[in-house]
Amino acid sequence: MHSNPFSTRFIQPGAIAYHRFDGGSVTQLATRFLELPSKRASIIGPHGSGKSTLVASLVHEFNRMLPDTRIHQLRFSTDQSASTALNTALSGWTQSSIAILDGYEQLNFWSRIKCAWTTRKKSMRILATAHQRIPSFETLWETSVSDSSSEWVINQLLKQSELPDSLSQLLQSSEWQCSRIKHGQNLRESLFDMYDWWHRRH
Repeated sequence: MHSNPFSTRFIQPGAIAYHRFDGGSVTQLATRFLELPSKRASIIGPHGSGKSTLVASLVHEFNRMLPDTRIHQLRFSTDQSASTALNTALSGWTQSSIAILDGYEQLNFWSRIKCAWTTRKKSMRILATAHQRIPSFETLWETSVSDSSSEWVINQLLKQSELPDSLSQLLQSSEWQCSRIKHGQNLRESLFDMYDWWHRRH
C-alpha cells in the first residue's frame, strides 16, 4: 500500500524544495537578500502560491551560508496570535540575527512599528512574506502558479509513489481540472483536493 503523496506531511512547507522556472536558483535569491543595503526584503504572492515553501528553502541556504547566524522564524496564521508571538520573540533578536516573518499582514499597526523600530535599532536583517508589496521593503521575489510549476510540484510528490502513470492520470482527471478552476493561484488547496482523488484510486 503506497502512502498518499498528498498527505499534509508531504505538501507542508519545506517538504519539497522551491524551484524557480526563470533559470535562476534559490541560492541566488539568498545571496541577493544578504547583500541588500536596506536589510529588508519581502516575498509576495497569492495564498498557496509557494511563499512559505520558498522561505523554507531560503532558511536552508542561510544556514549553509551563515552557520553562526541565528534565524528567528515566525509564522503567523491569525492576527491575534501574531502580535503575541512577535512580542515574545523580540527580546531574542540581535544584530547578527535574521528575522523571518511569514504572514506579515497578520501583524497589526503597532506590531509593525515595533518590529521596524527593533530591526533598525539592532541593524538586523528581516524577510517577510505578504500578499502585496510592503512599504519600505524591497521585493525579493514574487510567487505565482503556472501549469508548468503545478506539474513540477505534482511530479515531485508522485515520485515517491512509484506509480509512473499517476501523473498523466491526475492531470487529465476532472477532479484536478475543476480544482484548478476553483482555486486559481492557490495551488496548495488543489493539492489538498487531490488527497481524496488518490485515496479513491489507490
